[in-house]
Amino acid sequence: MRNARSKQQFDALTRPWRDRLFGVAQRQAWSREAAEDWTQETLLRAWRDFGQLTEQGAMYAWLLKILNRVVADDVRRSARRDQLAPMLTTDDAFLQEQACTSAGPFEQTVQTQSNEQLMKAMQALPDNFRQVVLLRDIEGLNYQEIGQVLNIAQGTVMSRLSRGRRLLASLLIRAESQDGLAATSIHGSKST
Repeated sequence: MRNARSKQQFDALTRPWRDRLFGVAQRQAWSREAAEDWTQETLLRAWRDFGQLTEQGAMYAWLLKILNRVVADDVRRSARRDQLAPMLTTDDAFLQEQACTSAGPFEQTVQTQSNEQLMKAMQALPDNFRQVVLLRDIEGLNYQEIGQVLNIAQGTVMSRLSRGRRLLASLLIRAESQDGLAATSIHGSKST
């Protein structure tokens, strides 16, 4: 059984990261409740494995790694329970038509979107791409840190980031064009 000193040490090391950890979970979750559950489960697993932590300076990366496993476990459970709708893949013809060779257009597209549109598009990304885009572009982790958190090679991080950005940009472009069509039809019906 752990002593009170261990609990105080755990609280002191995790407290500064709890809100940020919840933010990462919330950007991946389909609801606030799911994000809260994931964050709580992450902290429970971290407490359970606290004795295995070797480098206390890497607490946030360690917590993100645990969160990643919690999310993956929950997604696998949900996939077994429900039949998931097909997602957009990198082989999609629409995606291939959209040229995205640099970060410039991606950043411009993201900046023109509301937070709600961006989060909706992020949710539509396949998990492996969403995690990398989230950790790099929203959390600001470098390639090496992302590789450690997700337990993948740095080249895989770069590849998934590139593909994830292309998918996200494609989803945002589609959403913007659908919003434009809806606005045109609304305004068009008023004038007739």
